[in-house]
Amino acid sequence: MDMERTGDRESIGLEKTLGDLLRTRRALTLDDIAGVLGRDCFAQIFLAVDRWSRAGIVRLVRDVTGYRVELIN
Repeated sequence: MDMERTGDRESIGLEKTLGDLLRTRRALTLDDIAGVLGRDCFAQIFLAVDRWSRAGIVRLVRDVTGYRVELIN
């Protein structure tokens, strides 16, 4: 049970950092985000971006170099 709580805190921390990063830069590729936040947490980054995309917070745009994540507001 403690592991779940730690995981939840880590997820919230990652999402806060991701939000701060997108507010600063407005648009980044998934690779750029993983480069800043750490490649070892790529799955968590992808899940957060997917959740935010479905909620209308960000949008994914196919680019020549991959997918770009853009903050909508």
